[in-house]
Amino acid sequence: MKEILPILTVFLSFILFPQTSLGEWKYVSINTEGDKFFVDYDQIRQKNGDVYYWILSDYKKPLSRSTYSSKVYTMGDCEIFRVKKLSWIFYKGQMGRGDSEREKGSMEWRYPPPDSLEGIMLNSVCEKI
Repeated sequence: MKEILPILTVFLSFILFPQTSLGEWKYVSINTEGDKFFVDYDQIRQKNGDVYYWILSDYKKPLSRSTYSSKVYTMGDCEIFRVKKLSWIFYKGQMGRGDSEREKGSMEWRYPPPDSLEGIMLNSVCEKI
């Protein structure tokens, strides 16, 4: 019984408190449609002055293809304040769960206004490094 108790405790914590499995995603913003946006600050990487990070978008209403969430791998330049979306993963479930489809991103730089969603996300990453 002593060997089963720790396993049972861990198992029940995932059932009763499912947000514990989302620990690396930190809430950053919400848009007017009620979609929520998160960043995985633990996975930010830097190379040659650029930052690389993941954004998780959790949609209140599904997008086309029954997409309820997506992750985008983003390259940012904090000095010039610009971003590139390197790759997308679209999920059938909330918070990056369920079946997924991958797409290659655009390799063009975008220059988001600081008060836009992209600008807020980039600024939050730049503040962490």
